[in-house]
Amino acid sequence: MTAYKKPFCLLVATVVGLGTTGLYAQNMTSPYSVYGIGDIDHRAYNRTSGMASTGLAIKSAAYIINNNPAAIGSLERSFYVIDAGAVGKFSTYKGDRITDDSRSSKDFVIKRLSLAVKINKFWASNVGFRQFSSVNYQFTGSKFVEGSAASYPTVYQGDGGLNDFYWTNAIAINKHINVGVKASFLTGSINQTETFIDASSNAAIASVQSDYYHRIRLEYGAQYFTQIGKKYEFALGGKFTPKATFSPERSLQVTQNGSTIFSENFTKTGNFKTPDTYGVGFSLSKNNKVTFAADYTYEKWSGLEQGGTNWKMQDGHRISAGLEFSKQVVIWNQPIERRFFQIGGFFDNSGLYVKGTQVNDMGVTIGTGGSYRNMMYNLVLEGGVRGTKSNGLIKENYVQLTIGISYRDFLASKGRKYN
Repeated sequence: MTAYKKPFCLLVATVVGLGTTGLYAQNMTSPYSVYGIGDIDHRAYNRTSGMASTGLAIKSAAYIINNNPAAIGSLERSFYVIDAGAVGKFSTYKGDRITDDSRSSKDFVIKRLSLAVKINKFWASNVGFRQFSSVNYQFTGSKFVEGSAASYPTVYQGDGGLNDFYWTNAIAINKHINVGVKASFLTGSINQTETFIDASSNAAIASVQSDYYHRIRLEYGAQYFTQIGKKYEFALGGKFTPKATFSPERSLQVTQNGSTIFSENFTKTGNFKTPDTYGVGFSLSKNNKVTFAADYTYEKWSGLEQGGTNWKMQDGHRISAGLEFSKQVVIWNQPIERRFFQIGGFFDNSGLYVKGTQVNDMGVTIGTGGSYRNMMYNLVLEGGVRGTKSNGLIKENYVQLTIGISYRDFLASKGRKYN
């Protein structure tokens, strides 16, 4: 038997059916992203972030609100808007097997970049990208070959995720109704690496399994607005995203001490499905200065049979609510917003069950923002708790800062004058 065949055979056994013992967290920024296609992010990272991303019924003439595909129909004609959102996050972890060097993590990610324009009186269009899901974890443990008493220290790592490249179009049917559709191209890779040491041959053996995903998905939305007396405006919004099936292509590479000893590309036999998703929300504004909004989103995972060893997906629910106070001034007989302040809260049952235990996420937000000439900004602080220590799981306490910046200018004036 050649020098590498013994560790290679051990690695093949690892891929197809090793038992696992002593698994615990070592270093991570997203421990639950080990399941499915990673952590699917439901936050909007826009003007509504300070309201816990509550915005299915929210519209704006100046900001890109993309919680609902219909919302951009309310943008002001002849202007374009460019915006970006980024997040810095600090987390601490608690659990039976959390080690001293893995009790905290920090991360900084650009979450979205977008361009929108109101092309004419009725039609608005928006292109951009956002992070759809993320994978970032590391665990250590040990593995043994079936039929053998030998065990090997093993490191499990995951990275990657899916990005959403989208094109949204919305129509303002009249002053009361907007409708819109978002076409997304979801693409990205999820990489899983297992590394273990065969002490008998002094070989470090690693297998890197990469799943490449790509899928077109549509999302539909509508908003309705009406005045209640002279001071109040009521809005109702809803959206629907049909389920989608992802059939990834997989590659497998095996290395020994950094040298490739096996490599293969093939189509994965299994699929991952995202559910039918329904969302509804309302908002009530007084003189465009005080706004209260609430949203509810339902993900119908039941019937999709998504899961694996010790985990499964069931129906998910997210509720959120927020309050906004806007300070406006009148310039040349036009109301101009200078600053705003927001608070909000949310409860998110993602539908993920691990070892029969439901994994929930809940938190509160506080934010502020405003404008200076053509620039607009918003800063949001969010604190939350995800997961639980029950049944050997991991509880995450986190604080994150969202930074949003927008630039707004003329696309064409059509002979009109603005101040």
